[in-house]
Amino acid sequence: MNLVSLITDQVQTKQDLFSNEGKIMASLMSSGYRLHEADAALTLMQALSQNEEDRLPNKGPVALPDAMRSMNTEERSRFTIEAFGFITKLSCLGIISGEQREELLDKALSLHSGRIELSHMKSLLALDLFADEQEYEDILASALNHKGTVWN
Repeated sequence: MNLVSLITDQVQTKQDLFSNEGKIMASLMSSGYRLHEADAALTLMQALSQNEEDRLPNKGPVALPDAMRSMNTEERSRFTIEAFGFITKLSCLGIISGEQREELLDKALSLHSGRIELSHMKSLLALDLFADEQEYEDILASALNHKGTVWN
């Protein structure tokens, strides 16, 4: 997830994932990541971005939203700017859909009782992208059953 975060920080538009591939790879390599790790992360993000485009109906030109999603009052009090910005940027890049973004934000609000940090959002995103459906449901159910429990 750290690689996804680093790549997300380097791109402003979906096209940057493809046109700045060499620059992104050089930056990741200079940050200490191995070639296969950097390549796998960038390839994953490009594939997710392409898959999002493939899911769109082919009924003429696609209208892009003019405005960015902003936080409501509850979200402002719960999410750090980094956590909310990370998920929003992934949505803008087409890595996750708007519907996935909203699901992740809702799950974060229900799973975490305090301030929601970037690490929380990365964990939820990793579950969303990499866990199979049954495993994902089991982990979420377990987390919800322990909400508010104080561990010694």
